[in-house]
Amino acid sequence: MAIQNALRGRDEESATLDRLVEEVRSGESRALVLRGEPGVGKTALLDYAIGSAPDLRVLRAVGVESEMELAFASLQQLCAPMLDRLGRLPGPQQDALSVAFRLSAGKLRINSWSGLRR
Repeated sequence: MAIQNALRGRDEESATLDRLVEEVRSGESRALVLRGEPGVGKTALLDYAIGSAPDLRVLRAVGVESEMELAFASLQQLCAPMLDRLGRLPGPQQDALSVAFRLSAGKLRINSWSGLRR
């Protein structure tokens, strides 16, 4: 579903974002990562995608250089608003997030092959 303020010269990117939003509406799980040099229009693309999805929950994290040394800073940005739903997650994911957010004691080990593990 394209919004009225289409992005000039970004037909291909807009179509990709429209597809992504429609796939999410149909029950698919998706993630969007925008990266590129400063000034190439990442924020405009992100605003377009968000504007195309007023009926969906959009989670957004922004990399901040000053938080580079803080463990799980981006994860905190994404998940903090939904920590009231922590109990709905399967045990391993619940445990990993609880330790990452220091809601419980434990040792967090990151295994790149299988995600977060305790």
